[in-house]
Amino acid sequence: MSSTKQPPHEAKAEVSTTHLRLILLGARRIPSLHRKYLSSLDDAQQPLALDSLPVLTPLELSVATDELLRDRRPDDGSLIYAGGGTLTRPSMSLLPKDMFVEEVHGSWAALGPGDVLANFFPAGRTWPTHSFYNQLAARAGASALPVGDLQDGQFERWLGFCAEYGVNALAAPPDIVDRLLRHRAAGHQLPWLRKLLIGGAFHDPTPQGEIARWLPGVEVWQLYGSAEAWMVGHRGPGCAEGVFHPLPHQYAEIDGGRILVTTTGVHRAPPLIRYLIGDLGAPAACACGREGSPIRVLGRIAPSVVYQGRPIRARELVDLALETGEVTAAQVAVVTTEGADETAQTVELRVVLADGVPDDHYTREWIRYQALNGHLALDPTKAEHAEGFQVVVVDRLHGDGSEEPPVLVVESAG
Repeated sequence: MSSTKQPPHEAKAEVSTTHLRLILLGARRIPSLHRKYLSSLDDAQQPLALDSLPVLTPLELSVATDELLRDRRPDDGSLIYAGGGTLTRPSMSLLPKDMFVEEVHGSWAALGPGDVLANFFPAGRTWPTHSFYNQLAARAGASALPVGDLQDGQFERWLGFCAEYGVNALAAPPDIVDRLLRHRAAGHQLPWLRKLLIGGAFHDPTPQGEIARWLPGVEVWQLYGSAEAWMVGHRGPGCAEGVFHPLPHQYAEIDGGRILVTTTGVHRAPPLIRYLIGDLGAPAACACGREGSPIRVLGRIAPSVVYQGRPIRARELVDLALETGEVTAAQVAVVTTEGADETAQTVELRVVLADGVPDDHYTREWIRYQALNGHLALDPTKAEHAEGFQVVVVDRLHGDGSEEPPVLVVESAG
């Protein structure tokens, strides 16, 4: 099997004045970014420095990507995918055809020759994480078993299949990790499992203590990023929880507690320059001995939730519920239930029905289907997620009164 040691050194992303000018020149092919950075390039009196440039917001990046796709032409071999949104308001992103696999593999030694990876990330619509892990395994000289998403009744059988055919590593989104931990809590053994690869273009919040409790001795390798920035940082078995080392082509800075990301050293369109990734963070130290400037991820800036292995903006689910015409107000609630051996989370889409709309099973299921089907990142046909996402009819939303109700609330079940 492969070595578990991480490379002791890696190239740190540097943003020199010359490099930064080249990135900005590349941005000029996109009208909205040309306008945004025009003064920065033309001001010969001021030295060009990264921290002098404006922050790139998710909305600005979405507009730039839309311009590139509609009015220009993406680079040959680009991978187009949806980070979220709906068909009427999509949030599209572009990746080079190799999905930065080379850059990730060079810094993150999660797999090697002899490893057999079972890939449980769903091969869903417009989302390439499943393909990314398959390519990463191939680049590392490992073998990949592309399992994808499973119905509840198939999960244990596939774990048995993995044991039978020499699998020693799993790549899994948060909901599959949760099922894996529940499987162990029920008394099942997984002596063949040596490595667990989690995370991706989002932040997997699974507590490391829970993984260590139920999967002792299993190495945890984690990636971190966002739908738009793709993979940004990584951590391995010797790293502190929540602390990530930026990948060589990603420069991460902390600005007012916000994580900003600039992609360097590789071609990317649209370019990411001080992109507001959507998470709060802080400088951190890590005992693993790796060089660089690690960051600690502290949580989301805007309300969001991870469901079906995807980061979802709560506002998008609320808007989809309102678009049904049967709902006058909506709110997303993440309800945590503490059990003796596990912690479970349920996503509730709480809705206030319009006058005359019956409060029955058919209405709730219709709203649920419309919300999941209308979102580009979700799949309403996954029956095993029925208990994890529910529509709940309420008379009033949490926070009604003097202030507008928040789009997302987090509660503990009594």
